[in-house]
Amino acid sequence: MLSFLSFLPAQNNLDKQKVIDSLISTVDTYTDNYEKIRVLTSNAGQFRYSKDSRALIDKAISISKRNNDAKLFANSYYSLGNFFYYNSQLDSAEIYLDKSISYVNDKTMPFLRASNLMTKSGIYSKQGNIPLALATMLNSKRALDKIDSLKLDKKQRSKFKGESLVLNNALANYYNQMEEFDKAVGYYNDAYEAALNLGSFANAGIIISNKGELLLSQGKYEEALKLFNEGKVLKEKGKAPMRFIMSSVLNIGNAHSKLKNYDKALKNLNEAHNYYEEAGVTENLTIAKNYRGNLYFETGKHNLAIEDCDKAKSLAIETGNLELTAEACDCLSKTYKATRNYDKALDNFQLLTKTKDSIFNKNNIKKQTQQEMEYEFNKTQELNAIELEAKEKQSKLYSYLAVLGLLLVLVLGFFSYRNKKQSITLAKQKKLLEASVDEKNVLLKETHHRVKNSFQIVSSLLYLQSESVEDKEAKIAIKEAENRVRSMVLIHQKLYNKDELVGINTHDYFNDLVRDIFESHQFESEAIKYELNVESLVLDIETITPIGLILNELIVNTIKHAFDKVTPESKINIQFHKEAEQLVLKVIDNGKGFEGEIKSTSFGITLMKALSKKLKATLNYKSELNKGTEATLVINKYKLL
Repeated sequence: MLSFLSFLPAQNNLDKQKVIDSLISTVDTYTDNYEKIRVLTSNAGQFRYSKDSRALIDKAISISKRNNDAKLFANSYYSLGNFFYYNSQLDSAEIYLDKSISYVNDKTMPFLRASNLMTKSGIYSKQGNIPLALATMLNSKRALDKIDSLKLDKKQRSKFKGESLVLNNALANYYNQMEEFDKAVGYYNDAYEAALNLGSFANAGIIISNKGELLLSQGKYEEALKLFNEGKVLKEKGKAPMRFIMSSVLNIGNAHSKLKNYDKALKNLNEAHNYYEEAGVTENLTIAKNYRGNLYFETGKHNLAIEDCDKAKSLAIETGNLELTAEACDCLSKTYKATRNYDKALDNFQLLTKTKDSIFNKNNIKKQTQQEMEYEFNKTQELNAIELEAKEKQSKLYSYLAVLGLLLVLVLGFFSYRNKKQSITLAKQKKLLEASVDEKNVLLKETHHRVKNSFQIVSSLLYLQSESVEDKEAKIAIKEAENRVRSMVLIHQKLYNKDELVGINTHDYFNDLVRDIFESHQFESEAIKYELNVESLVLDIETITPIGLILNELIVNTIKHAFDKVTPESKINIQFHKEAEQLVLKVIDNGKGFEGEIKSTSFGITLMKALSKKLKATLNYKSELNKGTEATLVINKYKLL
């Protein structure tokens, strides 16, 4: 979605299909599988992920499956996620972007994590969740900031600058939507200057047009119109696709409408509307209908206003775009009010109000979850009662047969009929129960997803705060808080992605957590090596959360204090296993060690003591000078699944 923009010349559908067929045939002659994927996915992107380009992506995925290669999967699923994003299938887009991220190796694919997160940010923005969109974009910035640009070749360095350019433009858009206009203007100016320096006139046109939208929202219509016209000239100079030029035409029409230049406004809006309708660009067509509907309202053409805004409302609801739904409802509400159709005016005003509410209401989800669980319990009890009744009647049947042999045929026929009815009843109850369980699983999955997103927002806000803090101690404290939050994000991420909705596999979780801790804490040229020996157990959330937080503290403390100077021999060993009725976690280093006992009253030590108490655990240290330290956590209270 948000990679550095590149363009293909306009083509008709027949020419496009010929090019696609030719590309598919050509890649079959290549011997390098990665080159095959690169050619297929990059061309899908240059076709702006039109529906015809799906054949290129499907070909890439089939090659990835045939070779079972992580790098191929990462790039192919990223392309498929973008395809669904550009075609407004946001749920599918998020699923395949998450699949791509699961295959990403940051060393061999330095940009792909950042690119995936940029597109995910766009998904949340389209869903109306701007805080989550901003948090995800900041995560993308963090991934991009980790790349050492000095180690990149010329081509990669150019891509790095392009990614940074697009990221700054996107951040500016989000700050604009959150009405933090000073920050937005700063990011727009940085992105605009970078685009001009790269000679990317089309991108410069897009960015200056976005800045124009900011000025338009502040009522600076003349300045906005000037930037929209400048953006259109730059896009044409950069030979941008007609779709991009038409967005300038659309903005010019809107600016003229605000300035009450209705004839000029209608001319531009009609041109943009007709293009988007013919090209099948749903989102921009919806915007054009909203703008034109408002123009018709302003000029007293109420029937035309209702026609445009009602169609815009249907399109926006169909694609799940809350912002455009709200704009259409606002247009319809005031137009129906002007025509004295108060019932429809009220209906649209009420929908406008609902659309502006939060997408996710935690209290409603909690209440719904409770109701689903109560429903499941009642159905289970009912099913058990039916099964018990059936067994009792079968027992009576055998007694009667022993005494009343002469009535055998009649009794068997009677109970056969009864049992058949009961079997039908049981089958219906079982079907109801299974449906209830499926609904509960979907609900739990959604809850974990929302909790994960909330934690990600907190983590990103801490990261953003640390960027503006100059005090070294405060910066370290915020960084440590961010790491603790990320250990909990990982738990809910796994619950959302796996079939187990209430338990975490220790082997997978510890591997991901430890890798994440080491990646975010090692800044020396010589990295500390680590070794993991973890027994595969499935623990409930109440157990795994405090263990993960304690492990985070132990590893961070070891990295910070165990080694005065990191050498090739520096190593940390992490062990976790079950011994008899206890769980044992060990963090062992070969560092400088210490004498006596740990008497620190830092927050980290206090936190580990509190969490150990919750687990009814003991935390002990064994250390000798120059021979390293062994921290052992013995857990007595836990729940295996």
